[in-house]
Amino acid sequence: MSSLLVEVRTKMSIHAHEKVRGLLAGEYASVHKGRSMDFDDLREYQRGDDVKDIDWKATARSGHVLLKRYVAVKKHNVLLVVDTGRTMSATAAGGGSKRDVAVLGTGVMGHVATQHGDLVGLACGDADGVSYLPLRGTSGHLETLLQRIHGRIRTDGAAQDLLGLLDSVRRTITRRMIVLIVTDEVDLGPAHEEVLRRLRVQHEVLWLTISDAELTDDRFAGRDLLDVDALQGLPAALRDDPQLRREHAAAVAAARGGRDALLRRVGIAAERIGSDAEVIPAVFRLLEKQRAARG
Repeated sequence: MSSLLVEVRTKMSIHAHEKVRGLLAGEYASVHKGRSMDFDDLREYQRGDDVKDIDWKATARSGHVLLKRYVAVKKHNVLLVVDTGRTMSATAAGGGSKRDVAVLGTGVMGHVATQHGDLVGLACGDADGVSYLPLRGTSGHLETLLQRIHGRIRTDGAAQDLLGLLDSVRRTITRRMIVLIVTDEVDLGPAHEEVLRRLRVQHEVLWLTISDAELTDDRFAGRDLLDVDALQGLPAALRDDPQLRREHAAAVAAARGGRDALLRRVGIAAERIGSDAEVIPAVFRLLEKQRAARG
């Protein structure tokens, strides 16, 4: 199998030019503001950078505004928590596979973390159980994590059990971490809210929802589809009924509103994505929200 990390890096270069990737790296570093840092090198100032880091002597010598760049002395931990239920193998809103979007989302976060010298681990799970991979900081280990996610999400795989996955993480992971949860448009109830409240106390929690393809999307007109969760067909004639289309759209909107409200109540920064092109901006916004929440 080809390298998934190479694919992640390639997509990062396609969907974000160098300046945007630099801003993403800077936003990740700002989440850890205040930790012990050593001077590394200089780089050019970019809008949004902290002016306190400007090296005025180097700026005067070069004629360009230069900032001091630091590396962390103390490593930090990032845990990727990925829902691997079979619904994650279905089509995303952008037309691609939700599995591929999940791999890119976790790959971007993992890549930025390892570039900063931090450690990345994985918890992934479904109705067949939860599996963990340890915290490490190498590209080879990140490749292993991405391959585990890719291999476990299958159309013929186990059903979704997000609640079981979250509760396992709550009980198992005691060291404070940045926790990135990646799932799809699962319904969240009181039990999820309780577990998430406890996770939020233990960790810094970020949430990425991968949007489902709309069943009424014109791209699927006249085509019979498969409900991956129920493993049943969705006849085109049924989906094309105007009344059913309206009811379906209302139900989707209500479910999204309820999910967003629950995540706000528990204080978790969340973003929704449906395609590769939306991943980097969403991860950037998540880090930005997390930094703002920390004050």
